[in-house]
Amino acid sequence: MATASVGQVIEALSALYSTPDPQAKKQANKWLANFQKQPEAWTTADYLLKADDSNTETRLFAAQTFRQKITYDLRDLEPSARLALRDSLVEQLTVVAATGPKVVMLQLCLALADLAIQLLEWKTAVKDMVTKFGGSPETAVCLLEFLTVLPEELNSNTRLPLTDLEYKEQGAALLESNATEVLKLLIMYMNSSAGNTDLQERVFKCLISWLRAGDMDINIIINSPLLNIAFEALDNDDLFDVAVDLGVEVIFETRDFNATTSNVVRDIYRYLVPLLDKIRNAKEEEDSDKVRGYCRLFVSAGEAYVPLIIQHPDDLSAVLEGIMSCTAYGDLEIVPITFKFWDELTYALMNPRNEQTIAALSRYYDALVDIIISHLHYPDDSTSWSAEERDDFKDFRHEMGDTLKDCCQVLKPAACLTKPLVMLQKLLADPNSKWQQIEAPIFSLRAMGAEVPDNEEQVLPQILDLLSRLPDHPKIRYAATLVISRYTFWTRTHPQYITYQLNFISAGFQNEEVAAASALALKYLCKDCNELLVDYLSELHPFYTSIIRTLPFNDALEVTEAIAHVLAVVPVSGLQNALQQFCLPLAQDLHGIVVKEPSTHSREDCQKACDLLELISAFIAIIHPDVPLGQPNPCVNFVNELWPIFDLCLKNLGTDSDVCEQLGKCFKNCIISYKMSFVPLLPQLMDRLVTGFQVSGFSIYLFVSFRIVRQYAEGGDDNAAVCFGLVERLSQIMFTKANDTKFDEMPDVVDEYFGLLTAMLEAAPTHLLQSTLFPTVFQLGFTGLSMDHVRGLSSVIVFYRRLLGIALSVDELVPANTTTRSAASLGQNGARIVEQFRANGNGFVRLIFTGLIYHYNWDVISDIASIIKSLAQILPLETSEWVVAVVNEIPEVNLSSQNKNEFLTSYMSSINDKQWAKARRVLSDFITSYRRKNAIDRSS
Repeated sequence: MATASVGQVIEALSALYSTPDPQAKKQANKWLANFQKQPEAWTTADYLLKADDSNTETRLFAAQTFRQKITYDLRDLEPSARLALRDSLVEQLTVVAATGPKVVMLQLCLALADLAIQLLEWKTAVKDMVTKFGGSPETAVCLLEFLTVLPEELNSNTRLPLTDLEYKEQGAALLESNATEVLKLLIMYMNSSAGNTDLQERVFKCLISWLRAGDMDINIIINSPLLNIAFEALDNDDLFDVAVDLGVEVIFETRDFNATTSNVVRDIYRYLVPLLDKIRNAKEEEDSDKVRGYCRLFVSAGEAYVPLIIQHPDDLSAVLEGIMSCTAYGDLEIVPITFKFWDELTYALMNPRNEQTIAALSRYYDALVDIIISHLHYPDDSTSWSAEERDDFKDFRHEMGDTLKDCCQVLKPAACLTKPLVMLQKLLADPNSKWQQIEAPIFSLRAMGAEVPDNEEQVLPQILDLLSRLPDHPKIRYAATLVISRYTFWTRTHPQYITYQLNFISAGFQNEEVAAASALALKYLCKDCNELLVDYLSELHPFYTSIIRTLPFNDALEVTEAIAHVLAVVPVSGLQNALQQFCLPLAQDLHGIVVKEPSTHSREDCQKACDLLELISAFIAIIHPDVPLGQPNPCVNFVNELWPIFDLCLKNLGTDSDVCEQLGKCFKNCIISYKMSFVPLLPQLMDRLVTGFQVSGFSIYLFVSFRIVRQYAEGGDDNAAVCFGLVERLSQIMFTKANDTKFDEMPDVVDEYFGLLTAMLEAAPTHLLQSTLFPTVFQLGFTGLSMDHVRGLSSVIVFYRRLLGIALSVDELVPANTTTRSAASLGQNGARIVEQFRANGNGFVRLIFTGLIYHYNWDVISDIASIIKSLAQILPLETSEWVVAVVNEIPEVNLSSQNKNEFLTSYMSSINDKQWAKARRVLSDFITSYRRKNAIDRSS
């Protein structure tokens, strides 16, 4: 035992728990975490755990260290040492059982559980622990703790280095074969507990753990005294929560019922019936904790027994009544617990085979509509809410809206719509009605919209006629406007309402609280009824030009999108004139900003320019007429008119990233919307992208270039050559920037640049691979392989995966029908790729192994494993040499020689046998295991 290590650990623990300096605490924690990885941690932890003068913090650290070492480093011990470790921990647990503290006991139990799972030869772990600790009440606490954590560790601790087969075998040996005896033990403890609620709680928790593991026979539990004791424990405040947890688990285990388990369900139902009175009392006493517990029990039964409820609704009415009572409760944190049940019941009822049951259950759904609408009411004191409280209530309302949709499916839309209609009619007849009372049923109408057909003629006309009678309160007006926005699909088949709805929506813009709803409603009305609104353009034009400058930007964007949807169906002959009418005022405002000298631009100017560009971009994105190729496209002509203004943006605002982002969005939408019609303007666009990237270095120009390659590079060799010319020009700029700036300082640029290269590989690989550019970009990617930024790194990784896919003539990431590549080009390109990997593979493998071991995000590990697998397929001997070299260089303290040999033997075997999938799996498992052991925080 190293005395120095003991002293250092005690000193670090003192700093961790006693020093007021946060930096010192952080350093101490880091040192202790690293110490736990060292070989001497075994003996140091053993000494500290047994030392008489160790305080609680020290013994806790020692116990945690044992757990960590057992999890990650057990293989470093000889078999005899593992058994000696087991015996030592058992003895220490005996000491802790007598003296405490409980936190140390828990860590020792976890350590022993993890040891039992990994010691395949210790098949009698449970029996041995029962024999050792089961004989006295003093040690029973230790035994119950061990028995509780053992199933949890076996089923959830994925860090243990066992195969799936070993996990399965250990589950059978430790849990399945001992379940009956453990149940008898728990019954014995419960019968002898004599009011010891701490012991009873531990028994319940232990039983819950074994139930969740799936190793207890539910029939035996039902027929044992434990279930009756658990439901009786609901009357004990100290045991209520754990009794609820146990009841929920028991119910869950009975969900797969059959003829042999029908009695089980009947027994559970017998326990639930008396809870109806208890939940009623809890509601009267406003005891939300009790209501929540009862609610969980009823909802668990409801979700588990949905098929039975469908078959025998009257026989399980108490379950429905209990859930309905919980749904009606005023605590809005408890109500959502019931929503999943209503959703699952509705789904089952929508099965045509269960249609006959709807009548028997419709009364519950009928009451549910009334309950939900009552919950939708804003409270009287909502004006004092914080922003978070307001947002939470909005989210809750939308959740309730989903339940209203369930009601519409069961009761049919007309019946559900009638309820808020009748409520509104009564409320509007009463002059004393509060706005909260009126707003709630209006909101419910919006929520039901998804289930209402466009041919509904019975109720909706009455509702829309009712809108004109609503009080002029902003909350009511807001909700009513959103109702219009939700039913615009219905308006499309009822055009007689368009004029009224347009006027209703337009009037809302005069009120700041309603303007956002009006903008949204106008967008959906124009989108769904665009063809019907073409005749209204003469009215919409003065409205748009007068209001667009006064609205907040988000509202202005939605109004712009609304107008664009109508312009999208204007005949081609009149489209350019219409665009000029609506869009040129925006362009003129933009020109007024960008024409100024760059030095005079304020932040407000830049933001305004961004907003105007985004509005123009919305027109480009939405309006894309079907014009035969070769004929003038009015939209392209209009964009050509805007080009001088775009040039001024680049010239005078080209160093503002936000402005360039919006300008790039305009360019991108031109490519997507106009496709081949935009080809005449491509040379101009390419020049501007190169200039913009040269001046600013912003990634948006690379992204737009990526869209160009994706759209045009597959359109023939001429188009591919033009696109590759763009790639070459941008690459020269990128090489310069790579010399001046670290990749981690420009991750977005790296991401987009390698995305651009990959797009070129997908569309026209020969142009890139047979060029003088290829060796340079191949080497440039090495810099990207050292990045920490996930997106940038991922783009580089995908680039190399594409290369290897082409070399193997099987590009696994590209659909087979995306490209047309000849066998000859595949052979030439493959040879070119192999040449680069052969020349640079040693450095390549070293880089990705370094990343795998030390810093790559977990999400990319499988991709890297695929890369090495593919590399081994094209260069098996070289790849093996590179992998062996880099693995052997890993320090012994991080990876023992035995572990290196085990991995290399398995990996080399799969390579030699050409079992490529196995090679990938072996490598992936090795890296995962290594990083869990060495490269992550091992905090407990």
